[in-house]
Amino acid sequence: MADATDATDVTTLTDEPGETGAGRSTGVADTDADAAGRRWDDGLIARHAAGRKGAGAPGVTVGVAAIDGDDGTASAPADAHQPIGGAYEGPLRVRLDALRELVGLSRTRIDGTTLAEAGRVLDEASTRQRLSSRHTVVAIAGATGSGKSTLFNALAEVPISETGLRRPTTSAPIACVWSEGAAGLLDRLAIPGRLRRRPLAGGDGDEELKGLVLIDLPDHDSAVVAHRDQVDRVLALVDAVIWVVDPEKYADAALHERYLRPLAGHAEITFVVLNQIDRLPGEAADQVLDDLRRLLDEDGMALGEHGEPGATVLPISALTGQGVGELRELVGRFVQERDAAARRLSADVDAAARRLRSVYVADGRTGLGERSREEFAERLAWAVGAVATGEAAEREWRRNAGRACGTPWLRLWRWYERTRTPGGAPQPAEVIVEDELTARQRVEQAVRTVAEE
Repeated sequence: MADATDATDVTTLTDEPGETGAGRSTGVADTDADAAGRRWDDGLIARHAAGRKGAGAPGVTVGVAAIDGDDGTASAPADAHQPIGGAYEGPLRVRLDALRELVGLSRTRIDGTTLAEAGRVLDEASTRQRLSSRHTVVAIAGATGSGKSTLFNALAEVPISETGLRRPTTSAPIACVWSEGAAGLLDRLAIPGRLRRRPLAGGDGDEELKGLVLIDLPDHDSAVVAHRDQVDRVLALVDAVIWVVDPEKYADAALHERYLRPLAGHAEITFVVLNQIDRLPGEAADQVLDDLRRLLDEDGMALGEHGEPGATVLPISALTGQGVGELRELVGRFVQERDAAARRLSADVDAAARRLRSVYVADGRTGLGERSREEFAERLAWAVGAVATGEAAEREWRRNAGRACGTPWLRLWRWYERTRTPGGAPQPAEVIVEDELTARQRVEQAVRTVAEE
């Protein structure tokens, strides 16, 4: 099947740089303007997709209509006419439609396990769309003793998450919300009401972080399996992540191989902070920071330097407050852009497309081998009766050759035998041609076989 599709099938789902104002490409070249020039080219898929485009399908948004899934608080009068969840616009909507179309047409062709991740992305897209687009969910993740909870309290400016030498300290996700209306998002993360907090009094007036939902996660390397499961579950649902590393564990293989490397495509929604730099003397902090950037580069994670989109890398000390103000400002600007959910979803579509690409697009040069071509031609020949016709023609040719090349005595003997035997005259060979139904079935089987090859 890999040979039967064109590379543009899954290219529709992948990003191309230079789309959005934030430097993040949330779409592809296959927009409505150039869709006619780069269509799917896979038989049924191509015809079905072309028909949908002609009927105006790109104008349909993904998922159900956005409604308020929060705790029932009313929006401001100026925003009363707008849905709480908003709607996906532009290239992201086109990519989601393309992914949904591909999954729908492939359910009878590909096993469900292969399509599971793409289905999860579509489900999460619909769920996130129904929830508040005015809030950005940011998780703080890290290893044991890295200072996650200390940084969480520093950003909230109030001791919310427990800190200490006992390990593990954080046993369940804790949330801090800077504005009302995020109940639906917290319900989605399964954070109970007793673990939902607010910053200091007057936090609603903190315009810098208004709309932020900050989550303090358990240790990703905790000895308790349930803690690690909670980390994996929440990380799949949040809009952005702040990874907290320390000078001792910043190169931990568990962090890079299990999280940073697989999530390299989510660089634009990733913050990596080197905590506890107050413990490093002299230029040691710069050396460790450079080594951390090198490791991230080896993981394939783009770094947001010199105005380029990518992950933010920052040295801080949550204990002394060094660098916390700068991180707070960066997070504030990130939240006010209100496009983190779309960025996360676009990166998830990228990851799903990469997993599906090998199923639809062959690696290397496409085409059939000589043996496959010969077997395909032979199957078609059997289906239309060409083999039987050829064998009959061969037998007739041999008889004619024998009559023409035999000796006079042999020809006389054959004539004598024909005259002695009633009905001895040669009968025309019967050509066995299969009926139409059997021939059609043979052709369909031949096409399926060559398509799989």
